[in-house]
Amino acid sequence: MASTEVTLVNKGGKYSPSAASVAVVKGDTVSFSTSDGSSAFVFFSPGAAAVLSPAPGKAFSIAAGKKAAFTFTSSNPGAYSAAFGADADSAPTSFANENSSVLVLEGGAVRLGAAAPPVSFGNPMKPGS
Repeated sequence: MASTEVTLVNKGGKYSPSAASVAVVKGDTVSFSTSDGSSAFVFFSPGAAAVLSPAPGKAFSIAAGKKAAFTFTSSNPGAYSAAFGADADSAPTSFANENSSVLVLEGGAVRLGAAAPPVSFGNPMKPGS
């Protein structure tokens, strides 16, 4: 069984994970800790919370200087994501609901890449393409 350690880098109260995603495989583990030993919160989507043991609840607190570890209880695809924050009030208002076989790790409570405009592959020489 694989074990993935994710380090949360504290950037002024916003936490950036050391990985963009973790494969969801029954029996594998994922753990979270902060790079500076500060406390932090992990917010799992409902789909992710349903396939983790122990069950993390809505906001899981990582104590200062500690590590939080979870085991995946399923390998089935689902809407799996996690966001991070400095306090319980920094939870995202919603999570992505796309099914996949990975736990998507979001930077802070802001989705990675959300501010980037979509890429257009149209023909710039032909308007409307």
